[in-house]
Amino acid sequence: MALKYLFLVPVLTGLALPATAQTALTLSANGAAQAEPDEAVANFNVQAVKPDAASAQAVVNQAVANAMAAAKAVPGVVVTTGGYNSYTSTPDGQTAPQFTAQQSLTLTQPAKNGVPDKPFTALLAKLQANGLLLNGLSGDLSEAGQNQAQREAIRDALAQLRAQADDIADALHEKVGALKTLNVNTGGGPVPPMPRMMMMAAAPAPQSAPDNVTVTANVSAEIELSPGS
Repeated sequence: MALKYLFLVPVLTGLALPATAQTALTLSANGAAQAEPDEAVANFNVQAVKPDAASAQAVVNQAVANAMAAAKAVPGVVVTTGGYNSYTSTPDGQTAPQFTAQQSLTLTQPAKNGVPDKPFTALLAKLQANGLLLNGLSGDLSEAGQNQAQREAIRDALAQLRAQADDIADALHEKVGALKTLNVNTGGGPVPPMPRMMMMAAAPAPQSAPDNVTVTANVSAEIELSPGS
């Protein structure tokens, strides 16, 4: 019987060839944006010390109510209350405990460059004269201002990311390819400005000239590099 030989001829047409391996590049960048504050923010602390808890709380409650009424009478001012707490202590040399009640209060007003107007600073002086403690006066960003600055910080981070990818691809004689993943982290929020201000402990109105607010964003990405031509 004659031998039969079967020859297998590879047919390449239509078959996919193995893809050339690509470099996966993981990068991150921190972007930042400077923004002029568009709000003036004052933080107060209301505190009372009495022989019993009820009396201390009553004084704080009345002081906060009076302050809120005075603040609402000034155009453009938004007033919000913060944490409320009370505790006991026994001062040196005394046997009977003292009861302290306290609550925080925040006043906000739209203000160009974060500089409050005269009615606002007059309100602060009035509240200080009524016994409220001014903890801080600064410029800050409104929600709209913060959102705009956040977008600018993200764009800054993305520009850095693109520049990094271009530099690395050029050094490896490759080209920037597809963007595989992109993560944007804006959880840091704005960095409080360094206040340039004179804080008066007594009733005279404080002076304020806040610095710009810095807003940051972190961006990380995985980018493919493909062989250069």
